[in-house]
Amino acid sequence: MDKLIMLFLPMILATVLEAQDFSGTYTGSYNGDPVTLILSKAGSNAYTGTMNDSNLTYEISAKSTGKNLKGTCAEKSLNLTMDLTGILNGADLSLNLNLMGAVIAVELKKAGATKPATAATAQPAAPADAQHDPAIVGRWTHQSNYNSGYGQGSMSSESVMVFYADGRLGDGGSRTVTSGSDWSGTSSDAGAGVVEGVIWYTKGKQLFLQSTANGKTETQLLGKYYIENNNMLITGQDGTKVLFYKG
Repeated sequence: MDKLIMLFLPMILATVLEAQDFSGTYTGSYNGDPVTLILSKAGSNAYTGTMNDSNLTYEISAKSTGKNLKGTCAEKSLNLTMDLTGILNGADLSLNLNLMGAVIAVELKKAGATKPATAATAQPAAPADAQHDPAIVGRWTHQSNYNSGYGQGSMSSESVMVFYADGRLGDGGSRTVTSGSDWSGTSSDAGAGVVEGVIWYTKGKQLFLQSTANGKTETQLLGKYYIENNNMLITGQDGTKVLFYKG
Protein backbone atom coordinates (compact mmCIF):
# COMPACT_ATOMS: atom_id res chain seq x y z
CA MET A 1 0.00 0.00 0.00
CA ASP A 2 2.74 2.47 0.92
CA LYS A 3 4.87 1.68 -2.11
CA LEU A 4 3.22 4.36 -4.22
CA ILE A 5 3.54 6.90 -1.38
CA MET A 6 7.27 6.24 -1.32
CA LEU A 7 7.35 7.05 -5.04
CA PHE A 8 5.11 10.08 -4.63
CA LEU A 9 6.93 12.37 -2.30
CA PRO A 10 10.15 11.19 -0.62
CA MET A 11 11.85 10.21 -3.88
CA ILE A 12 10.72 13.39 -5.62
CA LEU A 13 11.97 15.47 -2.71
CA ALA A 14 15.29 13.67 -2.82
CA THR A 15 15.82 14.67 -6.44
CA VAL A 16 14.88 18.33 -6.12
CA LEU A 17 16.22 19.28 -2.71
CA GLU A 18 19.96 19.90 -2.71
CA ALA A 19 21.64 17.90 0.05
CA GLN A 20 22.76 20.11 2.91
CA ASP A 21 26.09 19.66 4.64
CA PHE A 22 25.46 18.29 8.13
CA SER A 23 29.14 18.11 9.09
CA GLY A 24 30.22 20.32 11.98
CA THR A 25 29.75 20.87 15.70
CA TYR A 26 26.31 21.45 17.21
CA THR A 27 25.45 22.49 20.75
CA GLY A 28 22.24 22.61 22.75
CA SER A 29 20.65 21.13 25.85
CA TYR A 30 18.13 18.53 26.97
CA ASN A 31 16.34 19.00 30.29
CA GLY A 32 19.03 21.51 31.26
CA ASP A 33 21.90 19.13 30.47
CA PRO A 34 24.42 20.42 27.85
CA VAL A 35 24.56 18.36 24.65
CA THR A 36 27.29 18.46 21.99
CA LEU A 37 27.02 16.74 18.61
CA ILE A 38 29.97 16.41 16.21
CA LEU A 39 29.34 15.06 12.71
CA SER A 40 31.88 14.27 10.00
CA LYS A 41 31.34 13.16 6.41
CA ALA A 42 31.89 9.45 5.79
CA GLY A 43 30.95 9.35 2.12
CA SER A 44 28.27 10.63 -0.22
CA ASN A 45 25.52 11.95 2.09
CA ALA A 46 26.83 9.69 4.88
CA TYR A 47 27.93 10.91 8.32
CA THR A 48 29.49 9.51 11.47
CA GLY A 49 30.14 11.23 14.78
CA THR A 50 29.49 11.44 18.48
CA MET A 51 26.96 13.09 20.75
CA ASN A 52 27.82 13.81 24.36
CA ASP A 53 25.81 14.86 27.38
CA SER A 54 27.24 15.22 30.90
CA ASN A 55 27.21 11.46 31.49
CA LEU A 56 27.26 9.47 28.26
CA THR A 57 28.76 9.38 24.77
CA TYR A 58 26.68 8.17 21.84
CA GLU A 59 28.02 7.04 18.46
CA ILE A 60 26.15 8.42 15.45
CA SER A 61 25.80 6.84 12.01
CA ALA A 62 23.42 8.51 9.56
CA LYS A 63 22.63 9.51 5.99
CA SER A 64 21.11 12.72 4.67
CA THR A 65 18.47 13.43 2.03
CA GLY A 66 18.05 17.13 1.38
CA LYS A 67 17.59 18.72 4.79
CA ASN A 68 16.70 15.42 6.48
CA LEU A 69 19.01 13.14 8.47
CA LYS A 70 18.25 9.52 9.36
CA GLY A 71 20.31 6.90 11.16
CA THR A 72 21.14 5.44 14.57
CA CYS A 73 22.44 6.69 17.89
CA ALA A 74 24.20 4.04 20.01
CA GLU A 75 25.55 4.02 23.58
CA LYS A 76 27.71 0.91 23.77
CA SER A 77 28.26 0.77 27.54
CA LEU A 78 24.50 0.48 28.02
CA ASN A 79 23.97 -1.65 24.90
CA LEU A 80 21.43 0.98 23.85
CA THR A 81 20.58 1.87 20.24
CA MET A 82 18.01 4.45 19.20
CA ASP A 83 16.67 5.46 15.80
CA LEU A 84 17.67 9.00 14.90
CA THR A 85 15.93 11.47 12.59
CA GLY A 86 16.73 15.13 12.13
CA ILE A 87 15.85 18.22 10.11
CA LEU A 88 18.40 20.96 9.40
CA ASN A 89 17.01 24.47 8.87
CA GLY A 90 19.90 26.86 8.36
CA ALA A 91 21.98 26.49 11.52
CA ASP A 92 19.22 24.78 13.54
CA LEU A 93 19.16 20.99 13.79
CA SER A 94 16.07 19.36 15.30
CA LEU A 95 16.79 15.78 16.38
CA ASN A 96 14.35 13.06 17.40
CA LEU A 97 15.72 9.97 19.14
CA ASN A 98 13.24 7.10 19.12
CA LEU A 99 13.49 4.17 21.51
CA MET A 100 10.61 1.70 21.08
CA GLY A 101 8.17 4.50 20.39
CA ALA A 102 9.36 6.89 23.10
CA VAL A 103 10.68 10.05 21.42
CA ILE A 104 13.38 12.34 22.81
CA ALA A 105 13.49 15.71 21.04
CA VAL A 106 16.74 17.70 21.11
CA GLU A 107 17.23 21.16 19.57
CA LEU A 108 20.80 22.00 18.50
CA LYS A 109 22.54 24.89 16.77
CA LYS A 110 25.52 24.58 14.43
CA ALA A 111 28.57 26.44 15.72
CA GLY A 112 29.74 29.30 13.50
CA ALA A 113 27.16 28.52 10.81
CA THR A 114 25.52 31.10 8.62
CA LYS A 115 22.55 30.42 6.41
CA PRO A 116 23.77 30.45 2.79
CA ALA A 117 21.94 32.43 0.18
CA THR A 118 20.15 30.13 -2.23
CA ALA A 119 18.96 30.91 -5.71
CA ALA A 120 15.28 30.41 -6.41
CA THR A 121 14.46 27.22 -8.28
CA ALA A 122 12.49 27.88 -11.44
CA GLN A 123 9.22 26.00 -11.65
CA PRO A 124 9.22 23.60 -14.61
CA ALA A 125 6.76 24.24 -17.41
CA ALA A 126 3.99 21.69 -17.89
CA PRO A 127 3.42 20.12 -21.33
CA ALA A 128 1.15 22.07 -23.66
CA ASP A 129 -1.65 19.51 -23.36
CA ALA A 130 -1.45 19.28 -19.54
CA GLN A 131 -4.48 20.04 -17.38
CA HIS A 132 -5.07 20.74 -13.68
CA ASP A 133 -8.22 18.93 -12.67
CA PRO A 134 -9.95 21.20 -10.09
CA ALA A 135 -11.12 18.10 -8.20
CA ILE A 136 -7.51 17.36 -7.23
CA VAL A 137 -6.74 20.84 -5.90
CA GLY A 138 -6.47 20.88 -2.10
CA ARG A 139 -4.96 19.07 0.86
CA TRP A 140 -4.94 15.27 0.74
CA THR A 141 -4.03 12.89 3.57
CA HIS A 142 -3.00 9.25 3.41
CA GLN A 143 -3.29 7.08 6.53
CA SER A 144 -1.82 3.69 7.36
CA ASN A 145 -2.04 1.46 10.42
CA TYR A 146 0.01 -1.44 11.70
CA ASN A 147 -0.66 -3.83 14.59
CA SER A 148 1.81 -6.48 15.65
CA GLY A 149 -1.02 -8.89 16.39
CA TYR A 150 0.77 -10.14 19.46
CA GLY A 151 0.00 -7.30 21.86
CA GLN A 152 3.50 -5.88 21.45
CA GLY A 153 2.50 -2.60 19.87
CA SER A 154 0.81 -0.71 17.11
CA MET A 155 1.64 2.18 14.81
CA SER A 156 -0.49 4.60 12.85
CA SER A 157 0.84 7.23 10.49
CA GLU A 158 -0.40 9.86 8.11
CA SER A 159 1.26 11.90 5.39
CA VAL A 160 -0.10 14.99 3.65
CA MET A 161 0.28 16.29 0.11
CA VAL A 162 -1.05 19.66 -1.07
CA PHE A 163 -1.99 20.19 -4.71
CA TYR A 164 -2.20 23.88 -5.64
CA ALA A 165 -4.43 25.17 -8.44
CA ASP A 166 -1.45 26.58 -10.37
CA GLY A 167 0.25 23.18 -10.50
CA ARG A 168 2.62 23.56 -7.56
CA LEU A 169 3.00 20.67 -5.10
CA GLY A 170 3.33 20.98 -1.33
CA ASP A 171 4.74 18.69 1.34
CA GLY A 172 2.16 18.98 4.14
CA GLY A 173 4.16 16.96 6.68
CA SER A 174 3.59 13.68 8.46
CA ARG A 175 2.74 12.27 11.87
CA THR A 176 3.36 8.86 13.45
CA VAL A 177 1.88 7.52 16.68
CA THR A 178 3.20 4.33 18.30
CA SER A 179 1.94 2.56 21.40
CA GLY A 180 2.35 -0.61 23.42
CA SER A 181 1.12 -2.11 26.66
CA ASP A 182 3.09 0.34 28.82
CA TRP A 183 4.54 2.94 26.46
CA SER A 184 3.55 5.35 23.70
CA GLY A 185 5.20 7.95 21.51
CA THR A 186 4.53 10.50 18.82
CA SER A 187 6.75 11.96 16.13
CA SER A 188 5.88 14.56 13.54
CA ASP A 189 7.33 16.51 10.63
CA ALA A 190 5.85 19.90 9.77
CA GLY A 191 6.68 19.37 6.10
CA ALA A 192 8.74 21.38 3.63
CA GLY A 193 5.87 23.52 2.32
CA VAL A 194 5.86 24.24 -1.41
CA VAL A 195 8.35 21.93 -3.11
CA GLU A 196 10.37 24.09 -5.48
CA GLY A 197 11.04 22.59 -8.88
CA VAL A 198 8.07 20.18 -8.79
CA ILE A 199 4.67 20.49 -10.49
CA TRP A 200 1.66 18.22 -10.94
CA TYR A 201 -0.71 17.94 -13.86
CA THR A 202 -3.33 15.63 -15.31
CA LYS A 203 -4.08 14.12 -18.70
CA GLY A 204 -7.46 12.49 -18.86
CA LYS A 205 -7.68 10.63 -15.56
CA GLN A 206 -3.94 10.14 -15.15
CA LEU A 207 -1.89 12.09 -12.59
CA PHE A 208 1.71 13.13 -13.27
CA LEU A 209 4.53 14.74 -11.29
CA GLN A 210 7.30 16.63 -13.08
CA SER A 211 10.52 17.69 -11.38
CA THR A 212 13.44 19.82 -12.50
CA ALA A 213 16.80 19.70 -10.71
CA ASN A 214 20.27 20.71 -11.91
CA GLY A 215 18.87 21.49 -15.35
CA LYS A 216 17.37 18.01 -15.77
CA THR A 217 13.60 17.46 -16.02
CA GLU A 218 11.96 14.15 -15.15
CA THR A 219 8.30 13.14 -15.41
CA GLN A 220 6.66 10.44 -13.32
CA LEU A 221 3.23 8.91 -13.92
CA LEU A 222 1.68 8.31 -10.52
CA GLY A 223 -1.28 6.44 -11.98
CA LYS A 224 -4.97 6.67 -12.74
CA TYR A 225 -7.08 8.52 -10.21
CA TYR A 226 -10.72 8.28 -9.19
CA ILE A 227 -12.36 10.85 -6.88
CA GLU A 228 -15.66 10.45 -5.05
CA ASN A 229 -17.00 11.91 -1.77
CA ASN A 230 -13.69 13.63 -0.90
CA ASN A 231 -11.77 10.39 -1.37
CA MET A 232 -9.14 9.89 -4.08
CA LEU A 233 -7.96 6.44 -5.14
CA ILE A 234 -4.77 6.32 -7.20
CA THR A 235 -3.91 3.10 -9.01
CA GLY A 236 -0.29 2.77 -10.07
CA GLN A 237 0.95 1.10 -13.23
CA ASP A 238 1.74 -2.05 -11.23
CA GLY A 239 -1.77 -2.17 -9.78
CA THR A 240 -0.83 -0.71 -6.40
CA LYS A 241 -3.74 1.29 -4.94
CA VAL A 242 -3.38 4.20 -2.52
CA LEU A 243 -6.33 5.96 -0.90
CA PHE A 244 -6.33 9.63 0.17
CA TYR A 245 -9.01 11.64 1.88
CA LYS A 246 -9.41 15.38 1.43
CA GLY A 247 -8.72 17.47 4.51
